[in-house]
Amino acid sequence: MSRSEKDLVSKLAKMCSYSEYIHANLVNMERVCGNKNCRCTREGKKHRSLYLVTLKKDGARKMIYIPKRLEQKTKEMVQRFFRIKETVERISDINLERLLKEKCLEE
Repeated sequence: MSRSEKDLVSKLAKMCSYSEYIHANLVNMERVCGNKNCRCTREGKKHRSLYLVTLKKDGARKMIYIPKRLEQKTKEMVQRFFRIKETVERISDINLERLLKEKCLEE
C-alpha cells in the first residue's frame, strides 16, 4: 500500500468514526404563503426554506423541512458525507490503477 493510499485510508477512518453525516442533498425552496398581508404577496419577497432531500426510501424520495436553527448543522453533515464519498472514490481509483498494472504484467 502506497503512502498516499495509507494517508487516505487513515483520513477515511477518522471521518467515518465521526458519525454525524447524512447521504442526502439540500434544496432551497422559495414560496408564497398565501397571506394577503404578508411581504411575500405585497413585495414579492418569497419565504425561503431549506429542505433535505434523501435518497429513495420505500420507493420515493423524501423531502424533510430543516428549521433555521438546524440549517448549519445539517449543511455540515451533508458536506461531511460528500467528503467521505470523495475519499472513497480516490482510494478506489488507486486500487483500480494498481489492478490494471498487475493485469498488464501478467499479459
